[in-house]
Amino acid sequence: MPRSFPPAKARVGLREVAAAAGVCVMTVSLALRDNPRISAVTRHRIKKCAGDLGYCPDPELSRLMQHLRVSRTARGKTAVAVIDFFPTADYPENAYDRSVRLGAAKRAAQLGFSLTPLHGADYHHNLPNLLKVVRARGIEGVLLMPSVVPLELDLAADWNGLSVVATSKSILSPRFHCVVPEHFGNMMRVLATMCGTGRNRVCTVFDEFFHERTGQGFAAAVRWYGHAPRMLVLPQALPAAARAARVVDWIAHHRPDAIFAQSAAVAAALPRLKRLRPRLDFLVVGLGARTCSGVSHLDECADLVGSAAIDLLGGMIYYHATGVPDHPRTTSIDGTIVAAGKGRKTEGMPAVIGASGLH
Repeated sequence: MPRSFPPAKARVGLREVAAAAGVCVMTVSLALRDNPRISAVTRHRIKKCAGDLGYCPDPELSRLMQHLRVSRTARGKTAVAVIDFFPTADYPENAYDRSVRLGAAKRAAQLGFSLTPLHGADYHHNLPNLLKVVRARGIEGVLLMPSVVPLELDLAADWNGLSVVATSKSILSPRFHCVVPEHFGNMMRVLATMCGTGRNRVCTVFDEFFHERTGQGFAAAVRWYGHAPRMLVLPQALPAAARAARVVDWIAHHRPDAIFAQSAAVAAALPRLKRLRPRLDFLVVGLGARTCSGVSHLDECADLVGSAAIDLLGGMIYYHATGVPDHPRTTSIDGTIVAAGKGRKTEGMPAVIGASGLH
């Protein structure tokens, strides 16, 4: 005898929820997305109604609506402010930040968003005034660029009604959703690759501000691998010549077989080391090609950080997720190791990092 199954329940849609709540379909749609145009009391009543009826969103319909919204946005151009906190208006943007910005701009163009650059220095770092300008221009989203120094933003600033994503952990407070490189995992892979090539005396050199901005993620991996005694964190206040001299002394003392160099002081120290210790031979891996030209390096894929930040921000704008979140989330992007003289390795890390150093 064939088995019989109970008839499938019809999906409860927005119309059914609207009829039960005594409102129009648009009001239900806005309420379920926490749109501030609908009062908190009405939103709560509609959500309760939807829950009682067993309403759940149709993923295919949501995808279609998102597609239609992007098409409309391409014509109407939803504005996103890209805010930096450089100390002065003419402060030079580094290669990493430039790549984040370019990645964000490319993705924004694909999604139909327009980016408006705003500089904290132009407003004398008065964040409340800057946000007044953001609102006056009808801007809905804010992308926070990395700060040169670890930064606590003015707590008097009102973020309500604005969707915000940070691209760095350098913004210490308030805490927003952020997209960053996977610092700890990237460094673990660098050290594993060094270990795989027989390099077991690894020396690492970080700038003090970098150490803080990355939440000490790189340092945690260094400690896990047991290289903490050979980790040098350079005080930010030291002059460039003193920083290079300290690197020379550090490397000459520890005699590593590999160096991971975030600080530009390592590049300045290499010529002097070659003169003083011509028989020293070690591998150099930099953080980004800019650290030491011609060496293998960790590419943190800053352009993908910027692109992913725009993706996250677009979803937040659509669902009206605004203000300072109660539980901020972090999205991390894997980096890749690039051998000396090679381009980005998107298929994975090379088995051996090309040697580069002093001979």
